[in-house]
Amino acid sequence: MHAIQKLTELLADMPGVGPRQARRIVHFLLRATPSFRNSLAESIRTLAENVAQCKACFRYDEVNNDGRCALCANKNREKSTLTVVEKDVDVEGIESVGFYTGAYFVLGSLIPLTEYRKRALAPRTQELFARLATDTAVTEVVLAFATTPEGDYTAQELKQMIREKKPDMRVSMLARGLSLGAEIEYADQETLRNAFRGRA
Repeated sequence: MHAIQKLTELLADMPGVGPRQARRIVHFLLRATPSFRNSLAESIRTLAENVAQCKACFRYDEVNNDGRCALCANKNREKSTLTVVEKDVDVEGIESVGFYTGAYFVLGSLIPLTEYRKRALAPRTQELFARLATDTAVTEVVLAFATTPEGDYTAQELKQMIREKKPDMRVSMLARGLSLGAEIEYADQETLRNAFRGRA
């Protein structure tokens, strides 16, 4: 396969990048300096070699010898609150606000509104409950999902399951400071701060 076509197809598989955008990126790279292309290639190689999925929160980061990311390995972080998010970038969004100092768990996806696809979430959901069963420091679970039908459905399902398995566990959801349909990763800092403060 021609090199331009191959790279275009690979880029088009990325989220939010269609064939037209992929072609533009490829032609940008063709016009870029060799040093830029080399730096980009080296960064991708470094990413593959040095970044792994944290065994505690399941986000991708550089991990220590115990397989934990910098956030999970930080002994100064507050251990009693565990915030469950859909994806890695949600962690980055919350961290950028600078007020939350608890732990995280990345669910990986929301529960779709179909029974067939719901079963596909089971492995990560099971790992969440394994975390709650072994991490005795956690006293509150914060469900921080997008304010979409699937986000609300996921929060309600998990809330019910947690209360069935851990009746004494406090389970809270972000306040409706987030507008309908809002994604955590795109929320502004003040909105996120108020949503956390008003969680219930």
